[in-house]
Amino acid sequence: MATEVKKISELTLLQTANSADVFVVVDDTTGTPATKKMNIGRPLTQGLKGKFANTTISQLEITGDRVVIQNTKTPTSSTITITKGSVFFDTNYLYVATANNTIKRVALSSF
Repeated sequence: MATEVKKISELTLLQTANSADVFVVVDDTTGTPATKKMNIGRPLTQGLKGKFANTTISQLEITGDRVVIQNTKTPTSSTITITKGSVFFDTNYLYVATANNTIKRVALSSF
């Protein structure tokens, strides 16, 4: 049986994906391109581990409509050593590193 060849633009668009789904990657680290497949979940977890170097991926849950940080953290000051973009919380505040080593916070309240 002959294999049908399609252009990527002719493929059916996938509206939702899960970590077991795969996508096509062209691996060219040595100058010799090779077409391979990769699970969708792999770059997501690898990327998150790179951004959250002092934690493990098990402390972060990502679902279709939310990100859950499972552990609380209260900084000792607004100028601790931290990477811009870091986000954490405790029972009273949401903290955001707006620049390297600069944290701002917003008070939490019931609604």
